[in-house]
Order: sequence, then structure tokens, then C-alpha cells
Amino acid sequence: MDIIATLGPGSRDRIVEIMEAGATAFRINCSHSTLEEISYWLVDLEKAYKKTAAALPVWLDLQGAKMRIGKLKRPVSIHKNEVVTFTNSFGQVDEEIPVPHPAVFGRIKNNDEIFLNDGKIILKIIETQDDMFKAKALTDGQLSSFKGFKKDGLEAEMREPFQRDLAFIQHTNGVDYVGYAVSFVQSAAEINLIRRYTADRPVAAKIERSKAFENLIDIADVSDSMWLCRGDLGVEANVYNLFHYEKKFIQVLELVDKPLIIAGQVLENMVSHPYPSRSEISHLGYLMENGYTGLVLSDETAVGSYPVEAVEFCSDYFEYITR
Repeated sequence: MDIIATLGPGSRDRIVEIMEAGATAFRINCSHSTLEEISYWLVDLEKAYKKTAAALPVWLDLQGAKMRIGKLKRPVSIHKNEVVTFTNSFGQVDEEIPVPHPAVFGRIKNNDEIFLNDGKIILKIIETQDDMFKAKALTDGQLSSFKGFKKDGLEAEMREPFQRDLAFIQHTNGVDYVGYAVSFVQSAAEINLIRRYTADRPVAAKIERSKAFENLIDIADVSDSMWLCRGDLGVEANVYNLFHYEKKFIQVLELVDKPLIIAGQVLENMVSHPYPSRSEISHLGYLMENGYTGLVLSDETAVGSYPVEAVEFCSDYFEYITR
């Protein structure tokens, strides 16, 4: 079973422990990292690999066609009924929230709803201008740099890789154990676009749009690994349908000889507790019993208080249910 542990502040200086707990690979989220930070992580990984005489695969999670807000000066608290201003820029100016996607501003109108940070924050548009719009918050929430931005009907297919993604690929193409996970894949063509730049490195397709389910077999044919990512998929497809997407993913790909990975709040309880919830344990067992071959731990190891324990639980649980 694959246990992919996301690196972040919670796992800093604990790489060897996480490896010894049973991780089979690491993930670095490029959307929340700089090239310099990636370099620091690779140095830390090299040190850990020398100590353990093992080099685990590392997935660099690329932005792909996903829209995100820009860089904030500091995390922002958004309160219900607050009016928030968004501007067409990469970095924050004054108190406005930057959105570095010019096409958004020409296609948004009053009463449209937008979703931030995997749908945790919902706002309704109340005023639009050429390079600015205002929205009233319908929910409370915390927002930090580069969190997801979504509006129904604005999901564009990748025509060319983003320059930011290309920079990460070029920066790491000389590292033997690095592969690339592409966010928001909708078609095999998007994977092939990335493969132009990755030589023979492994490429994973992150399935988090309902449209991708029309092309699952074609995407799998050109990918080395298939990840079902429930965060953004739950926003787009309605959380009530997530169970059906989990089933369909396996039904379509059950005969495909590729790793089939589940991601998104797999053991969310372990972000702040040393044990998973009973429902998380039961659901994880169900997923593994029905064809999934591994999982991605995200916040659990990136920012959680119990990164080693989360990996150790997965390793012990997989061993237990496969006896």
C-alpha cells in the first residue's frame, strides 16, 4: 500500500521518523512553496536518505489548470456578511485579495457565487468592474496565500503549462527520485503537455473535476498514477455525490494496472488528535478493500501535530486488514 506523506511545517526535521513509520513516498505542494523552499526540502531529503540508505519517491504537486488566489501579506480572516474586494494582481495591495487570473474579471457577474479554499469560504458577488469585484461573505473562514479560487463555469482546460509549474519542473529535473502530480486534469492531452518537459519522470494525474470522469481510461493510459482528490471535487460536484465518484473511479479503473490513490481529509482528525476517528478508520478500510492501493496524507503530515503517528497508523492498519 502507498502512503504518501505531504511535507510541511509539521514534518520539518521529522523526515527520518516518517520514513521509519512506514511512508512509501513524499509530496511537496508547489502551490504553497517557492523554488528556494523546494531546494531546502530536497537538501533535507538527501540528508534523510543518506541516514536511512533509502531514497523514497517525491511527488511535486503542480498547480495545473487550477485557479488560486495570489500572494497575501499575511493570512486573512473572513467573516460572514463582510464585503471583500478582489483585484486582478498576483500580490496583495492594501487589503484587497489578489486573483492572478485576468479571464475571471470578464466573466463574473452580480449574484455569482465563488468558493475559496476547497469551498470552505463561500461569497456572493455584489459589484463588478474591469479589474475588480466585490463579494459578500456567506460563511466565515481563514484564507492564506495561493488557496483555491473557484466559480462554476470557469474551469478551463490547460492549453500550455503555467510558467510557475515549468519553473518547478526545470528546477528539479536533475533529481532522480522526483515525479510530478498534475492538478485538475481533465484530459490525456493535459498530461501529455506536462510530459513534454519531464523526460521519463513519473507523472500522476489528480482527478478533481467531474469532467475528468468522461476521460478516465485515456488519462490513465498516459499517467503513471491516478489520484482521486476529494477536496476540490467535493466543491464542484457537490459533496453528496462524492461517494458515487469514489465508486465510479474504481469501477472504471479496476482493470488498469496503475496505483489508484485516494486523497483529501483521509485522516483529518489526526491533524489535531493522536488518533483517527472511528468513521475515518471504517472508510479507509472500505476504500482499500474495494480497490484503492494507497492514500495521500495532506494536512495530517504537512501541518498536523501528529505526522509520524498518522503514517504509523496507516502502515499498521494496512498490515492488519491484509492479513
